[in-house]
Amino acid sequence: MSEYITEINGANSLKNIELAIAGEEATGAEFLRASISFHGGAITNLITFNDLPAGKRPASRLVLVTQGEAAPAGKTNLWAGVLLVAGTNTAVIAYR
Repeated sequence: MSEYITEINGANSLKNIELAIAGEEATGAEFLRASISFHGGAITNLITFNDLPAGKRPASRLVLVTQGEAAPAGKTNLWAGVLLVAGTNTAVIAYR
């Protein structure tokens, strides 16, 4: 298993960022963490994934909420930090 980083444009809505992460996880990866960084001439979101063994997928879908929103029922806090969402620095919590 190895880690790799994918860029998700900070102009996206939080829902679209969540969908982009879900798409990556559908290929056999698992979300580990996210950061904001300067890459390719712009400030962007860099998302770190772990490659899972062949045929494996995360047990459940990742859910992103902005800080202050209620936690999704039955989900565990996996990561908290800042993402660029619709062009604005936003405190986000990831649950699984």
